Amino acid sequence: MFLMVRNLSIHFRKIEALKDVSMEVPEGIIVALLGANGAGKSTLFKAISGFLKPVSGSIWFRKGRIDGKLPDEILRRGISQVLEGKRLFRRQTVLENLDMGAYSRHDGRKDITKDRDELLERFPILKEKAKVKSGLLSGGQQQILAIARSLMAKPKLLLMDEPAQGLAPLVIKEIAETIKKLNESGLTIMVIEHNVRLALGLADKVFILDNGKLVFEGTPASFSEDEYTQKVYLGG
Repeated sequence: MFLMVRNLSIHFRKIEALKDVSMEVPEGIIVALLGANGAGKSTLFKAISGFLKPVSGSIWFRKGRIDGKLPDEILRRGISQVLEGKRLFRRQTVLENLDMGAYSRHDGRKDITKDRDELLERFPILKEKAKVKSGLLSGGQQQILAIARSLMAKPKLLLMDEPAQGLAPLVIKEIAETIKKLNESGLTIMVIEHNVRLALGLADKVFILDNGKLVFEGTPASFSEDEYTQKVYLGG
């Protein structure tokens, strides 16, 4: 199995953020992780990335156990994350942000520059804005940069936390196309997204968390957007 979470529990003092969560993610698909605010979605991502230590349970990635590993080691193993809110270095240029995305690599400046140049060709707006400070970019351009920066680590699994947050509909469509193309290139992607229509349109597989528990696993065809709203927000 590509990614496997087994009986994972995480507590913040007396609050049980995740309660005995288990899931398996095959390689090569797009997974949507859905749920209301506070359901435990970002907590799960932080555990997979190594920023939170589980109280119990385990996380396996490409046959190796990764819970308890440091974030930089997990990054080198092939898991990169696009954080909610983009988290760019706003006073640094597009090129400098991309270079920061490769900090965990040890394959030399030549290879890093080659990969950076390929990303600039893939995302022409970043090439156009290469020497512009990231804080001066539009929201959509910043999101593209955040994605490209994560790709500089050459991940096998990309975790995306709210990639459409605060973006205009046309920009959301562009981000969705970017996610699809990345997946078609062989990248496995897990997406947290409150835009249910977007998430269901992208995903091959869906997991729903509710109050720290996994309450649904299936395909987007298993339920409608209205049924999701009823289940998650109205207690149906």
